[in-house]
Amino acid sequence: MYNFRPITFAIVVAALAPHVIQAAQCPDTQYESGYKKNKPTVAAPEMINIVGPIFQGGKVVCHVSFDLMSGKNNVLHRVESGTLNGAKYRFYYTDGNGSVQGLPTNVLDILKDNYDENWDLRCMQDGMSDTHYCAMSRTGLIVGVFGASSYFVQLGNDHFPGSSIALRIDNAAPVTAPADPGFSPQQEAALVSAMKGGTSVLTRYVEWPHESNKDRSISLFGFGTALQIITTLNQTIQ
Repeated sequence: MYNFRPITFAIVVAALAPHVIQAAQCPDTQYESGYKKNKPTVAAPEMINIVGPIFQGGKVVCHVSFDLMSGKNNVLHRVESGTLNGAKYRFYYTDGNGSVQGLPTNVLDILKDNYDENWDLRCMQDGMSDTHYCAMSRTGLIVGVFGASSYFVQLGNDHFPGSSIALRIDNAAPVTAPADPGFSPQQEAALVSAMKGGTSVLTRYVEWPHESNKDRSISLFGFGTALQIITTLNQTIQ
């Protein structure tokens, strides 16, 4: 889905690493509509190797549904949800996939919220090297963390050759860079710091084959919450 540049992180998306753990027991369990009582239930392998809830006030629920891929058993996934720093969040322990509220009026409901108005969360791990990162994305803006606390910022995909990318946080001066290789590490660190205290960001990039600017204004509501979550989740992956 995302085209993370190789210079930042060389990722070969493979099966989860062999050290993943089985899901722990949950205080609450929800059975989805496809659940089959006559089939065994198998816990999904987990990338987030920790007993939750991870964040204070969060709630962990086991979701059990029939595994359509195997057609043999039900599968159990642990899901944590709650409110952190005033923004609602939800993520899976299997791979960190989830969402953070992107507008004060959103409720993290797929039918009630527009799909591009929340922060999408995702963690990835290389099955060969065990290197990993977690990222948040929204309408072409991708912010991620790898290592102890190294952040990267990317804009768009399939950039028009020779084009530039730019971010403007509130009324500050725009920060620009060539689309390839993108923002420098110094720019990325400064942008992440500024977005944590900002209210909105204007993004600009040019995607192939149209040689015209693609501008989008994004609310930064929930940005700090999403950043805290991906940073914490990344630190739990061994």
